[in-house]
Amino acid sequence: MTLLGWDIAGQTILIGAMTGLAYAVLAAGLVLVYRATKVVNFAHGEIGAFGAAVLALLVLDYDWSFFVALPVALVIGAAIGAAVELLVVRRLFRAPRLVLLVATIGVAQLLFVCQLLLPGVEKSAPYPSPLDRNLEIGGVLLGSPHFMVLALVPATIAGLSVFLGRTPYGIAIRASAENPDRAELAGISTKRISTIVWILAAVLAVLTAVLVNPLRGTVVGLPAVALGPSLLLRALAAALLGRMTSMPKALAGGVAVGVVEAVIFSNSGSPGIVDVVLFVVILCLVLLQRNEHDPGSLPTADAARPVPERLRSVWWVRHMMPMLSAAALLLAVVMPLLLTAPSQTFALSRMLLFALIGLSVTVLTAWAGQLSLGQFGFVGLGAFVTVGLTSRGVPFLAAVTYGAVAGVLAALLIGFPALRVRGLFLAVTTLGFAVAARTWLFEQPLFLGEDTVAFMPRPTVLGVDLTSQRSYYYLCLIALLGALLVVVRLRSSGIGRTIIAAKDNEAAASSFAVSPAVAKLTAFAVAGGLAALGGGLLAGLFVQFDGKSFGPEASLQIVAMVVIGGLGSVAGPLLGAVYVVGLPGLLGASGTVALLTSSIGLLVLLLYLPSGLVGVVHAGRDALLGLAQKRLAATEPEPAAPAPARAVETRERMTSTVDRATPALLAEDVEVHFGGRQALDRVTVRADQGEIVGLIGTNGAGKSTLMNVVSGFVRPTGGRVALFGQDVTGWPPHLRAQLDVGRVFQDARLFGALTVTETVQVALEAHGPSQLVPSMLGLPPSLRAERAKRAEAAEHIAFLGLGRYADSYLSELSTGTRRIVEMCCLLAQGSRLLLLDEPTAGVAQRETEAFGPLLKRIQRELDATIVLIEHDIPLMMSVSDRVYCMAAGSVIAEGLPQEVRDDPAVVAAYLGTDERAIARSGALGVLEEV
Repeated sequence: MTLLGWDIAGQTILIGAMTGLAYAVLAAGLVLVYRATKVVNFAHGEIGAFGAAVLALLVLDYDWSFFVALPVALVIGAAIGAAVELLVVRRLFRAPRLVLLVATIGVAQLLFVCQLLLPGVEKSAPYPSPLDRNLEIGGVLLGSPHFMVLALVPATIAGLSVFLGRTPYGIAIRASAENPDRAELAGISTKRISTIVWILAAVLAVLTAVLVNPLRGTVVGLPAVALGPSLLLRALAAALLGRMTSMPKALAGGVAVGVVEAVIFSNSGSPGIVDVVLFVVILCLVLLQRNEHDPGSLPTADAARPVPERLRSVWWVRHMMPMLSAAALLLAVVMPLLLTAPSQTFALSRMLLFALIGLSVTVLTAWAGQLSLGQFGFVGLGAFVTVGLTSRGVPFLAAVTYGAVAGVLAALLIGFPALRVRGLFLAVTTLGFAVAARTWLFEQPLFLGEDTVAFMPRPTVLGVDLTSQRSYYYLCLIALLGALLVVVRLRSSGIGRTIIAAKDNEAAASSFAVSPAVAKLTAFAVAGGLAALGGGLLAGLFVQFDGKSFGPEASLQIVAMVVIGGLGSVAGPLLGAVYVVGLPGLLGASGTVALLTSSIGLLVLLLYLPSGLVGVVHAGRDALLGLAQKRLAATEPEPAAPAPARAVETRERMTSTVDRATPALLAEDVEVHFGGRQALDRVTVRADQGEIVGLIGTNGAGKSTLMNVVSGFVRPTGGRVALFGQDVTGWPPHLRAQLDVGRVFQDARLFGALTVTETVQVALEAHGPSQLVPSMLGLPPSLRAERAKRAEAAEHIAFLGLGRYADSYLSELSTGTRRIVEMCCLLAQGSRLLLLDEPTAGVAQRETEAFGPLLKRIQRELDATIVLIEHDIPLMMSVSDRVYCMAAGSVIAEGLPQEVRDDPAVVAAYLGTDERAIARSGALGVLEEV
C-alpha cells in the first residue's frame, strides 16, 4: 500500500506494532511511577538493562533455561525497585519533585556501574530468545522475538489492568495516586503503596529490556543495551497519549509510536528523521494538553538571608561578598599557573564552560519554573553554528556570537509550548528536541558539509594565540565572568523579578501588569543564548567533535550538576561544575572519583543536602553574621524609635483623562458557562468612581467568578465588561492591570521567592517596565530606574508600617502581614479600581477589625473605586456604599447596605425560608445587628 508516496508494507506495520507493544510495557512502568510520585523515573531503563544483563549472563554463560532465568531476572529487578524506593524515594518523599528526578539519574548511573562489574559474557552472541524457529503468515515472517512479544505483552497489560482495577492493592494504588491525604485517612499506607508501585515498575522495565533486545538485534557484550533517552522518549510519547494516567491509552500509544517509527524508517532509512517526527508529534500532544500547573514543584536552594541593616555598618560584613568574589577570581586566574599539564587546563576550561551552561538552567528552571531536559540541544546548536560559520570564513568570536543568537531563536521556538503547559509535559518536549538534534540536526550538511566529524581549529583573536590551552582557558574565564555579571544584573532588575513572579504566581503577576508569556519567553531566550554561547566555546575547546558530544545524556547531567550546586543560586552552577566536572578532571577519571562525583556522590548529596552545596556556604555565612550581630548588640545603644509614617507621593501615572461620571466598572449581562453548568446568568454590576461596592452571597453564588471575569482570568460566554469607559471584554489580565486595575486574591500567596521590597517593586513595573538589554548590561537607564523603584518601594513600605519586613521573603510572613503587603502593592500600582476577593480570609479577628480603617485609608490615598467580596458581613456593611447580593449565579438584590440587609430574598438566601427554624437558630437576630 502507498500513502502520500510512502510504501506501507504489512510486515512493516506488524514489526512496528510488535516494537510498540514493548514500548507500551515501558510506558506502563513510567505511568505507574508518575501516578504515585509525580516524577519521571530516569532509572527505569537502567533497572531493565541490569536485569536483562543478568538474564543474558545466566543463559549464555551458565546455560540456564531462558524460562528459569527470566523469573530470576524479574525478581532481581523487583529487588532493585524496592531498594530504590526504600533507600532513596522514601527519604526524599517530601522533597521537591525535581530533587527526586535528579536522584533517579544518580540511581541510573549507579546501576550502569554495577552492570560493568558483572562478569562478562565469554563470547559475543545475539541476545537470547527461547525459541529458534520462524513462521510465515500471509507473507509476514515472524521470529522468536515476535512470539515473545505476542505472548507476554498482552498478558502483562491485561494482568496489570486486572490488578489495578479488581484487587485491593490495585484499588489502593489508584486511591493513593488520586489523593494521598485522603488515602491515609482511609487507612491506606501510601509508603507501602509506593514500594509496591516501584517493584511493579521495575519488573516491567526488566521485561521491556528482555523483549526489546532481540527485536533490535542486540549483540550481547556487557553492558547490555541501556534504555537511554531515545527509547525513554518513545515510552514517554506513548505515556503522554494517556496523559500519564491511562494504561489502555498508553498501550495504544506505544503501538502507534512503534508503527509510525517502523514506517518512517523503512521509507527513509534514517533514525534521525524518526526522532524529528517523534519530536513534532510530542510537541503537538503537549500543545493539546490542558495547562499543567504544579506550583512550587521545582526546588530552589535556600535563599541567602539579607544582611540586616544594622550590620551593614560593620566593615567586613559590608565587604564580605566582594572579598569572597575577589578571592575566587584570583584563584581562577592562578589555577592554570599551578596546574600546568595541558589535560588539567583542558579540564579546567571544560569546568568553566559547564558552569556557564549551568547558568542557563538557573535562569530557565529556577527563575522561570520551566524544567528543560534538553539544554544540550542548544549547546550543540551553538557549537555547530560556530564551526559551520568559521569554515566559511567568519571570524571566531563573530561565529560564537551568531551561534548564541541561533540559540536564542531556537529557545524561543521551543519555548512557545511553555505558554500553555509547564512541568513534565514541557520537559518531555525539550528532551525530544535534544534527541532529534543529536540524531538529525547535527548531522546536516549545512554544518558538516561532506564530513562526519566537525573540525574547529583555534584561531588567533586580538593578537592572542588560542591554540594554547592556557590562553583558551582565560577566554573561557572571561566568558563565564561576563555571563555571571549578566545573570546577576538580570536577577537584581525588574526583568528577573517579573520572571520569578510569573513562576511563583501567574495570576498575581498578571494583576501587576506583568505578561507571563513575555516573562517565560524572556527566560527561554536568555537561557538559550547562554547555552549556545557555551556551546560555541566548547567547539573551540574540543577542536574535533561530532553530534555524540552533545547528546541528551549531557542535558540530564547538567540539570543534576546545577541541583547538586544549588538550584536558584547564581553560585550553584559554579559549585556544581567544580564538583561534577572539575574534580574528575583534576583528580583523574578513576572509578572512585567517578562514583563520588556522579552516582553515589550525587545520591548522598541529595539525601543529606537537598538544597545543594550552596546551602553549606549559606550556613557558614549566616554563622559569621550571627557572630557579628552578637558583638554589635553588646556595644551599640538601643535603636531610636522609628519615625511616624508619612503619606507617600505616588508618581504621576500616564493614564488618559477620564470623565468622573463614567463608571469605573460596568459589567453588563455577563454569562459564564463551565461545561454544562451556568456559573453566571446575565449579571450586571456597576461601580461608580470613588465608590466602595460590596458583593455578598453564599459560597458558590458566583462572586469570585464575576471578579475573575472583570479582571480577565475568565472569558465570559456572553455580555461585556467596561473599565473606565473602555470595553475590555477580550483583553488579557495584564493589559487590564495597565488601566490601573488592582486585584487581591483569596489565598494571599503572592510571590514566595521574593522579598517584600522586591514584591512592591514588581507592582511598580506596571507603569515603568524594565528594559531587557539595559538590565542585562547594567546600563545607566536601568541603574537609575532601579534606584528610583527601590526608593519608592521603601516609601510605600514605610507608609503601611512594613519596614521591619522589608527584607523578609513572602513565604515567611503570616497571612495577615501578606494581606498588608498586597495593599502596599495596590498603593504602589496607583490603582484606581481595586478588586478585592475576600481580603481578610485567613486573617485573625484582631487584624480583621483593623482592616476596615486600612481600606478607607488606601481608598483616600488613591482616590480609588473598590469592589469588595467579603464573608465578614459586619465589615462589608460598615465600609460599603452600595451592596450587591448574588445567589446561584444571579444578582438577587442591589442597593444601600441597609436595604440589601432587609431584603427578603437576601434573608432567604442566607438563612433559608423556614421561619420557625430561623427563629430557633437566632440567626436573624445576628443579621439584624449588622
